[in-house]
Amino acid sequence: MNKFKQRKNVYPQAHQSSMHHNQSKENQRRSDPGSPRLPKLNIAMENAYASLRRISEECNVPCVEKTFGKGIVRVSCKNIIQLENIAPVTKEVLKSGLIEEIGMQPLSYSCVMKNLVLFFKPTHVASSRNLRQMYSLTSFGYQHLVLDVEHPVDTKGLYKSKRIAVKNAYYSLRQLLNEFNIPCVNGTFGSGIVRVCCRSVVQLDNFTLIMKELLELHLIEEVGICLEYNYKMKTLVVFLNPPNIQSTKKLDQFFKNCCFKYHHLILAFKNPTDTVAPKEKFKAYANSFFEIPMESIWWIIIRVVMIISIPILIYRTSSRI
Repeated sequence: MNKFKQRKNVYPQAHQSSMHHNQSKENQRRSDPGSPRLPKLNIAMENAYASLRRISEECNVPCVEKTFGKGIVRVSCKNIIQLENIAPVTKEVLKSGLIEEIGMQPLSYSCVMKNLVLFFKPTHVASSRNLRQMYSLTSFGYQHLVLDVEHPVDTKGLYKSKRIAVKNAYYSLRQLLNEFNIPCVNGTFGSGIVRVCCRSVVQLDNFTLIMKELLELHLIEEVGICLEYNYKMKTLVVFLNPPNIQSTKKLDQFFKNCCFKYHHLILAFKNPTDTVAPKEKFKAYANSFFEIPMESIWWIIIRVVMIISIPILIYRTSSRI
C-alpha cells in the first residue's frame, strides 16, 4: 500500500511540471516575434497592410510591388508593436514629402507572410538620409537598410548594347590595323608595352578613332589582341608594343590625359624563346660533340693511350736501374 501511495503521488507532480513547462513555452512563443503565426500577429499585419494602403492613397504616393533607384530604404516589421505603429510613423514621413514611392511585395495581404517588408523610394539623396535617421530614432526598433536597386530591363539592354559595342570595336580595330600594316599577334613581347582596357560603351565606340591618331604618329609597331572574336567578350583588351621608350612615354601621357578614362598599364613581357635559349645551346653543343667523325675519335683514343703508357714505361725502367 505504501508503494502504491508513493506512485500515486508521483503522477500529479509530473503532470504539474509538464503543465508548467508547456505554459512557459507558450509564454516564450508569444513574446518571441519570430515564433509561429499567432492570431494577434496575423490581425496586426492585416491591419498594418490596410492602413498603409489607405495612407498612401490619401497622400498620393503610389504603392508598387517593386521599386527601383538609389538610396531606397528597406524597413522590416516583425513583431506586433512594430506592425501597430508602422502606419502612423509612415504617415508622418509621407506628410514631410520624403517618399516618392512605396514598394510592397505582395500588394495584398497573405496569411503565409512572416513579416512586413517595405521599400521606401526617396525623392532625392538627402531624403534617403533623413528617412534612415527617422526610422533609427524611433523607439520601436525597426530594422532598416539603405539599398541601390537597378532596374532589370535597363541592365539587360545595357548588356546587349555593350555586346554590340565590343563586336564593332573589335572588327573596326582589326580593319584599321590591316590598313596601316600593323601586325596583330596573340602575344607581344618586350619592355614598355602599354595594356589598354575598354570597358564602357563610350570607351569602345571611340577607341578606333583614338588608335588611328596613334598609328598616324607612328607610336605603335605591333598590337597584341585576341585573334578571333568571341561573343562572350565583355571588354576589349589590347597590348600596344611601341618602337622605343619615348613612344611608351608618349602613349602613357596620351591615355592619362584622355577624357574617356581608359584603364592602362605599362608592362614588360619576356619572350619565352629567350629563356629556352641556354638549354638549346647546351643540346646543340652535346649533339656536336657526338657528331665527331670516326677517324678523329680513333686518333683521340690513340693519343690518350700514349699519354697514359709513357709514364708507366718510365716508372718501370727507373725501377730496374
